[in-house]
Amino acid sequence: MSNLLNRPHVLKKARAELDDQVGQQRLMDEPDLSKLSYLQNIISETLRLYPAAPLLVPHFPSSDCTVGGYDVPRDTTLLVNAWAIHRDPKLWNDADSFKDFLHLYL
Repeated sequence: MSNLLNRPHVLKKARAELDDQVGQQRLMDEPDLSKLSYLQNIISETLRLYPAAPLLVPHFPSSDCTVGGYDVPRDTTLLVNAWAIHRDPKLWNDADSFKDFLHLYL
């Protein structure tokens, strides 16, 4: 919610999409989600910046392997830091900023 309140132009576009696809006569329901691509992007971007769980479920390789250049013996507990991946500047331009992708929908 704070991402939308801090970006009124994004909130305005999301509201317009809801009004166009769902209307004001009823509440949005799950089948409506497939028609709300801008809202889906807002949710995805919010979860990128603020993942529900910063660490993914632990993984246990069944055989020796190499991960990120490191040799990992079998049955080692591997923890994946999703928060760090989602904010990696090597993967994202301006990784700590909310990206609204508004230009894709104009």
